[in-house]
Amino acid sequence: MAQKSKKSGSAIKLRPKNNAVPSAQGETTAAPVKKKWFRSGFDYPLFTIVIILLAFGIIMMFSASYANAYTTFGDSLYYLKRQALFAAAGLVIMLLLSTIDYHIFQTKIMVYGMGIASIGLMLAVKLVGRTQYGSERWLQIGEFSFQPSEIMKLAIIIFFAYYVEKYYERIREFKKGFLPLAFILAAACGLLMMQPHLSATIIVFAIGFSMMFVSGVNIKYLLLMIALLLVLLVIAILVLNALGYDYFTARWESWVDPESDIEDNTFQTYQSLITIGSGGMFGLGFGNSRQKYDYLPMTRNDFVFSIICEELGFVGAALVILLFIIFVLRGFYICSRARDKFGMMLAFGITFQIGLQALLNIAVVTNSVPNTGISLPFFSYGGTALIMQLAEMGILLSVSRKAALD
Repeated sequence: MAQKSKKSGSAIKLRPKNNAVPSAQGETTAAPVKKKWFRSGFDYPLFTIVIILLAFGIIMMFSASYANAYTTFGDSLYYLKRQALFAAAGLVIMLLLSTIDYHIFQTKIMVYGMGIASIGLMLAVKLVGRTQYGSERWLQIGEFSFQPSEIMKLAIIIFFAYYVEKYYERIREFKKGFLPLAFILAAACGLLMMQPHLSATIIVFAIGFSMMFVSGVNIKYLLLMIALLLVLLVIAILVLNALGYDYFTARWESWVDPESDIEDNTFQTYQSLITIGSGGMFGLGFGNSRQKYDYLPMTRNDFVFSIICEELGFVGAALVILLFIIFVLRGFYICSRARDKFGMMLAFGITFQIGLQALLNIAVVTNSVPNTGISLPFFSYGGTALIMQLAEMGILLSVSRKAALD
């Protein structure tokens, strides 16, 4: 195609559309488009929600922990300084991942690399892991320790998203759809129970099950899996009780009656309810909690929400819940607008994980469900969890860059 120049009459060649270039035979062919791993654009609503949750979480974690930090380490800022360091590292990782095309996680080296790494780290916990609170969940590297279970959560999300994208046409089949995913999920849960880590097992199972359901796995296979799980759970409880290990029974009794053994088994739940109740509508004021002075254990971790209720009251607790609801709605919106199945499943898995953990943590501290030791995302103290959660936010932001958002 050419146009005549008005001044000289010479032909001015115009570049064809779609970066097409002429071939040796004179035909026009499309130029290959080089894949870009770095994307432009940014989802500011999601980013704003995450920053608010993170800032609010660090402030409340500090308020809940400074008394114990001073008693234990002689430095009331001990936990705050470490959590701020973790948050800074996590933010850098989040921003970096948000600029990288999320399809990099769809490559085999990333999918299988993360899977093998998470399995190796889980096995390493049993060999050289650090025992704390009766469980082997931590690997120690110098002064820092981390929980491989947090890496396992993201590895499961990435693998399920990869598998659904690759075998979507056969996802309703038993052998090609349900069975491989169920096997991987069972293996992951088995490794977690070896520690044992009941809360992480519940979360990983729920993530896998929900992603299988959303992907279109035949519902009758999912119901069969639930039935089999319940049978195995009943058998495990009966066997453990017969051996004199009444862990599940004690948790059930403390849930049904928090006042049944307030000197031992129900102490934490009982103190949590007192903490929540003392806050009233507007709370005692920021920093004015009484229960954090060694009355309520684990205030910086699993029971930070109880301190929020005591210091900020019902209003503060409702604000935290509202922030998580907004986050979940935004995450699912990004999921619904994703350009492909891999992005959709990634966004769903990450959003579901954060929302489920928040729901279960609040349910535990309010004794709505039995105590399973689940942390509150962005609020509970813990470097591995916070860095991994912010990394997941980076991936979610990356998905939003290519999504058809309004």
